[in-house]
Amino acid sequence: GFIECDFKKVAEYFDVAVKIALQIKENSKGTKLKDFVEAMQSDAQIQSQIANLRREVEDYAKQFPTIGFEKETMKYNK
Repeated sequence: GFIECDFKKVAEYFDVAVKIALQIKENSKGTKLKDFVEAMQSDAQIQSQIANLRREVEDYAKQFPTIGFEKETMKYNK
């Protein structure tokens, strides 16, 4: 069920993620990963944007079945 318009939606999600990463990089004090992580974790607005994007992606992904995985065969399927 994943068609062309779905690929466009995924590309939009990637675009939002890259824009968030660029904001974090701009706010970062240095060029090291630890500086990036510190900038990301210390900004409440960035944290909110990341949480919103995560929710949107998870909600969108729920409409598609997982390939190679059947809920009925799960040990804990509830």
